[in-house]
Amino acid sequence: MKVLELQVPPYPLLAAIGHAVWQPGVQHAQRCFEVFDLIICAKGALYMEEDGYNYEVVEGMMLILEPGQIHRGYQPTEVETEVYWIHFKYPSSVAPILKEKTDWKQPLLQQTDQDIEPPSGLIEVPKFAAVDLRTIQPILAEMLDLHHMLTRQRSFELQVLFGQFLLQVQNGMRRSSPQARSYFLSEKVAAYLNQHLDQPFDSGQMERDLLYHFDHLARCLKQYTGMSPLQYRHHQQIEKAKRLLAHSELPLKRIGELCGLHDNNYFIRLFKRQTSLTPGEYRKHHQVYFME
Repeated sequence: MKVLELQVPPYPLLAAIGHAVWQPGVQHAQRCFEVFDLIICAKGALYMEEDGYNYEVVEGMMLILEPGQIHRGYQPTEVETEVYWIHFKYPSSVAPILKEKTDWKQPLLQQTDQDIEPPSGLIEVPKFAAVDLRTIQPILAEMLDLHHMLTRQRSFELQVLFGQFLLQVQNGMRRSSPQARSYFLSEKVAAYLNQHLDQPFDSGQMERDLLYHFDHLARCLKQYTGMSPLQYRHHQQIEKAKRLLAHSELPLKRIGELCGLHDNNYFIRLFKRQTSLTPGEYRKHHQVYFME
């Protein structure tokens, strides 16, 4: 599947949203926009051509037409057809990438709660794919209502809804992908490990709680994060320790215990291996406040 990969920030911004019901015999005009034109068919079918490629956009399908490309209808509608469209812009200084989507890897970003620069991210939306009308039509209806009575305050609300719409489309694409089962299982494993950081690592208990063999759980997590369950657990334990070191006066041994690292010497060795600092050195450099 081809997807548009949009780096964020900056964020794609909605320019307009519309809705119409076309009667049989209607054919889309030929034109060339300097914005993205996202079309969703809620009923019937419309027939679009862009850059020599024909797309039959039937009920439950979406198509993104790209800026600078001539697009037109290549044949009239044959039945009553309900269409939504969204025109959105993306800063010309950051060109989106049209690429073939082959995996859903989600490596962890290096971040702290003291960062002063926003972390980079991605929005990935399909060029031409099926969408779940049950989840996106209520959002589209709310967006249309706001657009019909737009004010400066409602404009911001409309942009937030557009972001929610893109997330729904992206999540729907994940759910329908061949890797969906392993991807969502990896997310489940990651959440489970985060919820049990302060408890001893027990692969058998994880199997019983998540109802899959540990080896399968480990493969899924590794596939999408690049980490084994133990590596992921250690990473999150050290991240939790960093927060406690910066925001509390708790003794180092107690912090290790709260992170599930009850051997203080092992806690210090693991912390230094991942940060190049001992817990005490990290606290000295990053503590936010001091108690008198």
